[in-house]
Amino acid sequence: MTKPDTGAHVNDGDMGLVMIEKALSTAQKDKLKYVMMDGAYDQLKNYEAAKKHGAQAIIPLNLRNEKEPPAGFTSNGTACCSMGYEMVYWGADKKYLKFRCPHVLGKIDCPQGSNWCSSSNYGLVTKVNVNQDLRRFCLPHRNTRHWELLYDKRTSVERSFARLKEHLTANDLHVRGIEKVKSYIYLNAIILLSSALVSKNANSLEKAS
Repeated sequence: MTKPDTGAHVNDGDMGLVMIEKALSTAQKDKLKYVMMDGAYDQLKNYEAAKKHGAQAIIPLNLRNEKEPPAGFTSNGTACCSMGYEMVYWGADKKYLKFRCPHVLGKIDCPQGSNWCSSSNYGLVTKVNVNQDLRRFCLPHRNTRHWELLYDKRTSVERSFARLKEHLTANDLHVRGIEKVKSYIYLNAIILLSSALVSKNANSLEKAS
Protein backbone atom coordinates (compact mmCIF):
# COMPACT_ATOMS: atom_id res chain seq x y z
CA MET A 1 0.00 0.00 0.00
CA THR A 2 1.39 3.42 -0.92
CA LYS A 3 1.19 6.62 1.06
CA PRO A 4 -1.77 8.83 0.13
CA ASP A 5 -0.83 11.76 -2.07
CA THR A 6 -0.19 14.65 0.33
CA GLY A 7 1.59 17.96 0.19
CA ALA A 8 5.23 18.36 1.16
CA HIS A 9 4.16 20.02 4.42
CA VAL A 10 2.66 16.73 5.69
CA ASN A 11 5.10 14.48 7.54
CA ASP A 12 5.11 10.87 6.30
CA GLY A 13 4.91 9.60 9.86
CA ASP A 14 1.62 11.41 10.40
CA MET A 15 0.05 9.40 7.57
CA GLY A 16 0.90 6.09 9.21
CA LEU A 17 -2.40 5.93 11.11
CA VAL A 18 -4.36 6.61 7.93
CA MET A 19 -2.54 3.83 6.07
CA ILE A 20 -3.01 1.30 8.87
CA GLU A 21 -6.75 2.01 9.02
CA LYS A 22 -6.95 1.70 5.24
CA ALA A 23 -5.13 -1.64 5.34
CA LEU A 24 -7.57 -2.87 7.99
CA SER A 25 -10.51 -1.92 5.81
CA THR A 26 -9.26 -4.19 3.02
CA ALA A 27 -7.79 -7.06 5.09
CA GLN A 28 -9.73 -10.02 6.40
CA LYS A 29 -10.51 -9.89 10.08
CA ASP A 30 -7.55 -10.96 12.25
CA LYS A 31 -5.36 -11.40 9.14
CA LEU A 32 -3.24 -8.27 9.55
CA LYS A 33 -0.08 -9.62 11.23
CA TYR A 34 2.60 -7.13 10.23
CA VAL A 35 2.76 -3.49 9.16
CA MET A 36 5.95 -2.78 7.19
CA MET A 37 6.98 0.88 6.87
CA ASP A 38 10.23 2.75 6.29
CA GLY A 39 12.08 4.84 8.87
CA ALA A 40 10.01 7.95 8.14
CA TYR A 41 7.15 6.28 10.05
CA ASP A 42 9.25 5.60 13.16
CA GLN A 43 6.85 7.24 15.59
CA LEU A 44 5.36 5.63 18.68
CA LYS A 45 1.79 6.30 17.55
CA ASN A 46 2.27 4.06 14.51
CA TYR A 47 3.53 1.17 16.65
CA GLU A 48 0.60 1.69 19.00
CA ALA A 49 -1.89 1.71 16.13
CA ALA A 50 -0.52 -1.56 14.78
CA LYS A 51 -0.55 -3.13 18.25
CA LYS A 52 -4.13 -1.99 18.81
CA HIS A 53 -5.21 -4.15 15.89
CA GLY A 54 -3.06 -7.15 16.85
CA ALA A 55 -0.30 -6.48 14.33
CA GLN A 56 3.44 -5.95 14.72
CA ALA A 57 4.99 -2.85 13.18
CA ILE A 58 8.20 -3.58 11.25
CA ILE A 59 9.87 -0.17 11.02
CA PRO A 60 13.60 0.68 11.09
CA LEU A 61 14.57 2.94 13.96
CA ASN A 62 15.26 6.52 12.96
CA LEU A 63 18.07 7.47 15.34
CA ARG A 64 18.71 11.00 14.09
CA ASN A 65 16.87 12.61 16.97
CA GLU A 66 17.87 10.08 19.61
CA LYS A 67 20.72 11.03 21.94
CA GLU A 68 21.40 7.57 23.39
CA PRO A 69 19.57 4.26 23.96
CA PRO A 70 17.96 3.51 27.32
CA ALA A 71 20.25 2.19 30.05
CA GLY A 72 21.00 -1.50 29.68
CA PHE A 73 20.13 -1.72 25.98
CA THR A 74 21.64 -1.06 22.57
CA SER A 75 19.90 1.18 20.07
CA ASN A 76 18.09 -1.76 18.44
CA GLY A 77 16.72 -3.05 21.76
CA THR A 78 19.29 -5.76 22.52
CA ALA A 79 19.89 -6.21 26.25
CA CYS A 80 23.37 -5.63 27.71
CA CYS A 81 24.86 -7.55 30.64
CA SER A 82 26.15 -5.91 33.82
CA MET A 83 29.61 -5.65 32.25
CA GLY A 84 28.13 -3.69 29.35
CA TYR A 85 28.49 -6.42 26.71
CA GLU A 86 25.76 -6.95 24.14
CA MET A 87 23.87 -10.12 25.03
CA VAL A 88 22.89 -12.80 22.52
CA TYR A 89 19.30 -12.93 21.33
CA TRP A 90 17.92 -16.39 22.08
CA GLY A 91 14.40 -16.34 20.70
CA ALA A 92 11.07 -15.20 22.07
CA ASP A 93 8.62 -16.58 24.60
CA LYS A 94 5.21 -15.18 23.71
CA LYS A 95 5.59 -11.43 24.36
CA TYR A 96 9.08 -11.71 25.88
CA LEU A 97 12.43 -11.39 24.10
CA LYS A 98 15.10 -13.65 25.59
CA PHE A 99 18.80 -12.76 25.78
CA ARG A 100 21.68 -14.89 27.08
CA CYS A 101 25.17 -14.31 28.45
CA PRO A 102 27.63 -13.73 25.55
CA HIS A 103 30.54 -15.20 27.55
CA VAL A 104 28.81 -18.57 28.08
CA LEU A 105 27.97 -18.70 24.36
CA GLY A 106 31.57 -17.95 23.37
CA LYS A 107 30.84 -14.60 21.77
CA ILE A 108 33.17 -12.61 24.02
CA ASP A 109 35.81 -13.33 26.66
CA CYS A 110 34.51 -11.53 29.73
CA PRO A 111 37.29 -10.84 32.26
CA GLN A 112 34.82 -11.60 35.07
CA GLY A 113 33.57 -14.84 33.54
CA SER A 114 29.94 -15.90 33.71
CA ASN A 115 29.83 -16.15 37.51
CA TRP A 116 29.95 -12.38 37.73
CA CYS A 117 26.30 -12.26 36.68
CA SER A 118 24.96 -15.75 37.36
CA SER A 119 26.01 -18.95 39.13
CA SER A 120 24.10 -21.04 36.59
CA ASN A 121 26.01 -22.93 33.88
CA TYR A 122 23.38 -21.62 31.47
CA GLY A 123 24.56 -18.08 32.19
CA LEU A 124 22.64 -14.92 32.80
CA VAL A 125 19.25 -14.71 31.07
CA THR A 126 17.39 -11.45 30.55
CA LYS A 127 13.79 -11.36 29.37
CA VAL A 128 12.20 -8.21 28.03
CA ASN A 129 8.50 -7.59 27.65
CA VAL A 130 8.00 -6.04 24.21
CA ASN A 131 5.09 -4.01 25.60
CA GLN A 132 7.59 -2.18 27.78
CA ASP A 133 8.48 -0.02 24.78
CA LEU A 134 6.59 -0.80 21.56
CA ARG A 135 8.97 1.30 19.51
CA ARG A 136 12.23 -0.10 20.90
CA PHE A 137 11.30 -3.78 21.16
CA CYS A 138 9.86 -5.91 18.41
CA LEU A 139 8.67 -9.45 17.73
CA PRO A 140 10.61 -10.69 15.84
CA HIS A 141 13.65 -8.96 17.38
CA ARG A 142 15.20 -6.21 15.29
CA ASN A 143 18.09 -7.08 12.95
CA THR A 144 17.38 -10.82 13.11
CA ARG A 145 16.97 -12.74 9.86
CA HIS A 146 13.21 -13.01 10.41
CA TRP A 147 12.91 -9.25 10.88
CA GLU A 148 15.04 -8.57 7.80
CA LEU A 149 13.00 -10.96 5.66
CA LEU A 150 9.79 -9.21 6.68
CA TYR A 151 11.22 -5.78 5.93
CA ASP A 152 12.50 -7.03 2.55
CA LYS A 153 8.87 -7.57 1.57
CA ARG A 154 8.38 -3.80 1.80
CA THR A 155 11.47 -3.06 -0.27
CA SER A 156 10.42 -5.62 -2.90
CA VAL A 157 7.07 -3.82 -3.22
CA GLU A 158 8.91 -0.51 -3.61
CA ARG A 159 11.01 -2.01 -6.43
CA SER A 160 7.82 -3.16 -8.16
CA PHE A 161 6.36 0.34 -7.89
CA ALA A 162 9.56 1.78 -9.36
CA ARG A 163 9.39 -0.60 -12.34
CA LEU A 164 5.74 0.24 -12.92
CA LYS A 165 6.61 3.93 -12.99
CA GLU A 166 9.91 3.86 -14.85
CA HIS A 167 9.41 1.05 -17.35
CA LEU A 168 5.64 0.69 -17.73
CA THR A 169 4.66 4.39 -17.76
CA ALA A 170 2.45 4.21 -14.66
CA ASN A 171 3.63 7.73 -13.85
CA ASP A 172 2.67 9.05 -17.31
CA LEU A 173 -1.00 8.20 -17.67
CA HIS A 174 -2.93 9.19 -20.76
CA VAL A 175 -6.36 8.13 -19.49
CA ARG A 176 -8.83 9.93 -17.28
CA GLY A 177 -11.27 8.67 -14.67
CA ILE A 178 -10.61 6.35 -11.74
CA GLU A 179 -11.95 3.21 -13.45
CA LYS A 180 -9.80 3.72 -16.55
CA VAL A 181 -6.77 4.45 -14.39
CA LYS A 182 -7.40 1.25 -12.38
CA SER A 183 -7.65 -0.80 -15.57
CA TYR A 184 -4.45 0.74 -16.91
CA ILE A 185 -2.53 0.01 -13.70
CA TYR A 186 -3.91 -3.53 -13.49
CA LEU A 187 -2.71 -4.21 -17.04
CA ASN A 188 0.72 -2.86 -16.12
CA ALA A 189 0.78 -5.09 -13.05
CA ILE A 190 -0.13 -8.14 -15.15
CA ILE A 191 2.71 -7.35 -17.56
CA LEU A 192 5.13 -6.92 -14.65
CA LEU A 193 4.07 -10.21 -13.05
CA SER A 194 4.23 -12.06 -16.38
CA SER A 195 7.74 -10.72 -16.99
CA ALA A 196 8.84 -11.86 -13.53
CA LEU A 197 7.43 -15.36 -14.12
CA VAL A 198 9.12 -15.66 -17.51
CA SER A 199 12.42 -14.52 -16.01
CA LYS A 200 12.12 -17.00 -13.13
CA ASN A 201 11.32 -19.89 -15.47
CA ALA A 202 14.22 -18.96 -17.75
CA ASN A 203 16.63 -18.93 -14.81
CA SER A 204 15.33 -22.32 -13.65
CA LEU A 205 15.85 -23.83 -17.08
CA GLU A 206 19.33 -22.36 -17.28
CA LYS A 207 20.28 -23.89 -13.92
CA ALA A 208 18.83 -27.26 -14.94
CA SER A 209 20.73 -27.40 -18.23
